[in-house]
Amino acid sequence: MKKFLALSFALALTFSTTVCAAETVVPTTEYSRLDTLADCAEKSLPEYTSNAVADMDGVRDQAKIASGSNMITEGKETNATCIVDKVDVTAIRYAQKKAEQVGGTMLTVAELSAPGVHLENAQVALRIEGVKAGDAVTAYRCVSGNWVAVNVAAVADDSVTIDFPEKGIYTFIK
Repeated sequence: MKKFLALSFALALTFSTTVCAAETVVPTTEYSRLDTLADCAEKSLPEYTSNAVADMDGVRDQAKIASGSNMITEGKETNATCIVDKVDVTAIRYAQKKAEQVGGTMLTVAELSAPGVHLENAQVALRIEGVKAGDAVTAYRCVSGNWVAVNVAAVADDSVTIDFPEKGIYTFIK
């Protein structure tokens, strides 16, 4: 099982794209293999091939989220990619409560990781649908059951760049 999981992460890094503006075109000869991998990741094929999360059970009007560009680690841009995965309904409800507490609206919630990447001074740009330059967007990471604020470095049209200290569940609130 560990080998299969490692293989699926490696394939996700290999076949992921950094833009989710349009669905990725997948050759029909690859459908069965990629469809199996997408099912294992509990994503649709377009979500899997675009390294994105477009919808989750129990959430309406959630903004689509995807890895937006190469990650920055140790102050330098790298070719590393942040993996964006779905979370369970408990995490969704917990993120919605946090949005209510701070008087905002939850844009999206996702599990972010970067297997094999040293995350020292890391930043990641995420494509989040509906965000406009100048919007007041806050980000939080779940740490031991508590939401901890994460520095938002930049907000642009459909993009939010955050400090990325480690993998975990992140929520974005507007």
